Amino acid sequence: MGDRLYIGIDLGTFQSTIATSKGDLHTIETVVGTPKDPVARNMLGRDTLFGEDALKNRLACDIYRPLAAGVAQDDSEHLNAAKDFVTHLIDSVGCDEYDEVYGVICSPSHISFTDKTNLVSILRGKLTAIMVVSEPFAVAFAIQELMGSIIVDSGAGTTDIARIVGRFPEDDDQITIAEAGDWVDLSLMSSIEKKYTGAQITKDMVRRWKEKSSYVGGDVKEVLVELSVEGKSQTVDVGDLIETACDGLAQHLGSAIKTIISGGDPEYQPLFRKNIYLAGGSSKIKGLAKKVTEYISDIGEVSVSAVKKPEHKVAEGALALAESMPDEEYTSIV
Repeated sequence: MGDRLYIGIDLGTFQSTIATSKGDLHTIETVVGTPKDPVARNMLGRDTLFGEDALKNRLACDIYRPLAAGVAQDDSEHLNAAKDFVTHLIDSVGCDEYDEVYGVICSPSHISFTDKTNLVSILRGKLTAIMVVSEPFAVAFAIQELMGSIIVDSGAGTTDIARIVGRFPEDDDQITIAEAGDWVDLSLMSSIEKKYTGAQITKDMVRRWKEKSSYVGGDVKEVLVELSVEGKSQTVDVGDLIETACDGLAQHLGSAIKTIISGGDPEYQPLFRKNIYLAGGSSKIKGLAKKVTEYISDIGEVSVSAVKKPEHKVAEGALALAESMPDEEYTSIV
């Protein structure tokens, strides 16, 4: 076909999204499965499975989540899984039809030189040139809040918070904390196991309950779920435990927001306080923006809001950046 294709990629711990200049917008769970033995290989009829397909057949597969904290893990098995996953993601939008593919790839705010090297290695051969930007900056670009805002991108593996001041964020403009969606899941899982002795649950079960019924603030809600206790089915209420876990995340977000605001230019701090945006999968927790507002209200008049369709904002912002940046901003990886 010729010509150049621009893409924006959000490589996430839980799910990844790709957006292209020809209108594609695809999201897939960041999971890779490989058959455990020849019987599984013959039954499944392929060597590698991805996303929901891998999880559906997880008992017959070795399962990898190759992009922990949004970066490729530094061992051969996970690097190979990451390469397979990214190849699958990029192939899903027909990049091979184009002579050149320029991509903006989003990563957590602070990644090491090794992480960046691994990122380039899994993309080499699929893209012509790349630019790596932080997830909060991509969100700011997508919602056009490029001067005097605070972007909080809370995904599965990490939460990244950045001051946006009309340029690419520098290291001092950004912080990353470990409290995010996975942290909520583990907190909720631990509290369920303590309350219901002998409960047999998995992290995936807990995540599904959280995604369906997560909330924070207001009256405690009843959330009935079915679980096994020593093999016996029971229906239990975990509504109070979900609220407590989500409240813990709100407290950590509030503390991090205060830190990032206080580190900014004092003349701009009033503007920062009134332009705080929550993005990422965790921002879909009902009541989260209001609860975070409560936890930071002691610093002055504040405004916290959740962006619409947060699962797409990083990739959409990355694509907008890809299309607007001059070639000299890219790094060739051919």
